[in-house]
Amino acid sequence: MPDSWIRRQPTLLPGRALPADVVYIARAMWGGVFATMSIAIYSLYVVRDAALTPFELVIVGAVLEGATFLFEVPTGVVADVLSRRLSIVIGTALFGLGPIAFGLFPSFGGIVLGQIAFGVGFTFFSGAQEAWLADEIGEEAAARTYPRAAQWRQAGAVLGILAGAGLGLISHSLPFLVGGAAYSAFALFLAMTMPETGFRPREGSETQSSWAQLGATARGGWDALRSTSMVRAAFLVAFVVGCSSESWDRLWSYHLLEHIGLPAGMNEVLFFGAVGLLTQAIGFVVVRAVRNATADVSRASMSRVLTVYYAAIAVATAAFVAAGSFWVALPALLVVECLRRTEPPFFTAWVNRDLDPSTRATVLSSVSQGNALGQLSGGPVFAVMAGAGGAVFALLAGAGIILPALPLVRSRPKDEVIAR
Repeated sequence: MPDSWIRRQPTLLPGRALPADVVYIARAMWGGVFATMSIAIYSLYVVRDAALTPFELVIVGAVLEGATFLFEVPTGVVADVLSRRLSIVIGTALFGLGPIAFGLFPSFGGIVLGQIAFGVGFTFFSGAQEAWLADEIGEEAAARTYPRAAQWRQAGAVLGILAGAGLGLISHSLPFLVGGAAYSAFALFLAMTMPETGFRPREGSETQSSWAQLGATARGGWDALRSTSMVRAAFLVAFVVGCSSESWDRLWSYHLLEHIGLPAGMNEVLFFGAVGLLTQAIGFVVVRAVRNATADVSRASMSRVLTVYYAAIAVATAAFVAAGSFWVALPALLVVECLRRTEPPFFTAWVNRDLDPSTRATVLSSVSQGNALGQLSGGPVFAVMAGAGGAVFALLAGAGIILPALPLVRSRPKDEVIAR
């Protein structure tokens, strides 16, 4: 069978397999370089070059999340049945096409096209890369590797921001074209270095069709969501966090540029590059401190961290909206950006405890789908709010929506192993 052939390969393309944690961290670092380079000035680009309105800014976000929602579970199931390594490589190649579309077509249509490529590419490696690492080196080691990789991703992002801002000073489209092409090309490195020795496909008859296996694995993820309190709580947290982020991610730059304004004489490209650098620098310190505070990688310690994260995001977002001047808004902006960027690895570690390996990627993808569903549901609502009441109204609503995550992460459902 083709999937058996895929699993037998030391690497997908001729090369040399490297240790799984090394590959995971390398992907995090270089992915940080190329992805950040390609979106370093996105928030400026869509307001100034593509000239999107607040309504359109939220709609393009809804398109991204719609693509993610539609493809998240099917691609996660493929990773559980066929090959997680193959899914990661495909996703990496597709993901880079998004920024290329942005750079080539600075318009509402071009941004929508790029968001679709982003969304589909992301679903191929979302969940699959974390599940692949846990299978290769074990849950405990993986839980410690996720934050380490996040730090390397932040270090790579610093290089990406510098490169993106430098290219942006030449032409606003260059960061998207160069970064997107490099991200897609990185798939070749993964194809030549990724091992897959710990992967065990979901059991089934050798004569069972691939579609039947896909359906069986998808049902396993759905059953876990229905029957396991931990997965339900994680899904709901992902939903409210995703819904809240939709207003912030799409509208903060519009509010800053059009309502608050930059100081006279400040270069917009350099400012957005500086915000990215400060966010990464602060985030690096925050992740280091949180790693030390959660050295036992227990669910309880992760729960405490996430509680602080979500409360601080809500407060800082409200402070940003209420700020009457640039210098008051800037600290609040940095806090929200830093916390939103550094939260994922700790959320993943909180969710990933004691998952059944045979459905791990599907369950993680199902939880990620909760985030996408939250953003997809929030998108039209925030678009209407932004169109009727302005960006300020939509941003304040987004700050309030994250609050239900606080009791959910503190509910401490007992550790459960998802039934096979």
